[in-house]
Amino acid sequence: MTSCINKTALLGFLGEDPKRAEFQNGGSVVNLRIATTEHWKAANGDRKSATEWHSVAVHNEGLGKVAMQFLRKGSAVYVEGQLRYRRYTDRNQVERTIAEIVLAPGRGELKLMDRRQDDASRQEPSGRDRAAGDDLDDQVPF
Repeated sequence: MTSCINKTALLGFLGEDPKRAEFQNGGSVVNLRIATTEHWKAANGDRKSATEWHSVAVHNEGLGKVAMQFLRKGSAVYVEGQLRYRRYTDRNQVERTIAEIVLAPGRGELKLMDRRQDDASRQEPSGRDRAAGDDLDDQVPF
């Protein structure tokens, strides 16, 4: 028997703060817009880049709470979910189709890739400044 896998993974940056929408039936969704940028060198030596924007729909309540609490515009984030296409009719009665990565209840993954802001303000217990050239690797015997 052959199994099928529908898994999409993104590592990128949020283009705006997460947005939460409540459903009439009591559920909710947190929507994220994630930018991924590819960099390369063209044949003539110029550096080029291209940015793709991705929509993420977090239907997983726990992950949605984490997203709302910790993510902000510019945050680095890793998401893993299923790629789904959805049709809807916009305000002008035009039917549209969008692709989005869906983190369903009990499925999907969301990882915060930024260091916590309070980590940057902490000092080492020894009081030594690592930026001044102290490197723990200097004491490794191999």
